[in-house]
Amino acid sequence: MLSFFKKKKKSIPERTIDDLKRITKILFIDDLTFNLVDSLKEKDGWQNVQKIKDVDSLSQTEVREAHIIFVDVQGVGKKLGFEDEGLGLISALRNSYPAKKIIMYSAESKGRIDGLHPSGNIVDYRLRKTATRYEFESTIERFAKESFCLDNCIMHIKDVFLRELGITKNDEEIRRIVEILYNKGTYNDPQKIASAFNLSNIGSIASIIQLLLMS
Repeated sequence: MLSFFKKKKKSIPERTIDDLKRITKILFIDDLTFNLVDSLKEKDGWQNVQKIKDVDSLSQTEVREAHIIFVDVQGVGKKLGFEDEGLGLISALRNSYPAKKIIMYSAESKGRIDGLHPSGNIVDYRLRKTATRYEFESTIERFAKESFCLDNCIMHIKDVFLRELGITKNDEEIRRIVEILYNKGTYNDPQKIASAFNLSNIGSIASIIQLLLMS
């Protein structure tokens, strides 16, 4: 009889497109003026779009906080000493941030890039620099949806456990804990998150979970 009154488990909701436009952080790395960046913000409603001419440090705020990074293959990466410019920068970004969405865009052909550098094979997507605004926006929408889904959250958490703590966690264990935190409403409390994962210091894992579940 008591089971009849048991509180129903809530499923983690999917983000609406308005949610995604409000919370997704998009970074373009391009040394030249690229008018599309302003259009994405002013006409298409993506609120957090930035452009920088080059990267001073792989840990600088714009890079660290971005969910989706567009990298031009020419004219960038020079400040970090990459002779192969944007191609070298892409490789460095992928090594430092395996879970971020990285899109290469260029006036160069796919075949020419593949012949010059292996970074063409490690990006999440490629676009011609002359692609339409619709193509850029649909690419952003696709990867924003992926970035803020539970499966991506689990992948991020697994990566942190392995890279920072040397611990291997399976998907179902992480999924169960995240769903418990969501249903109890304790996902904004770092101490509760740490306790759920049996850790004394939860570090970046709290930020990953809060980003997934933030309102």
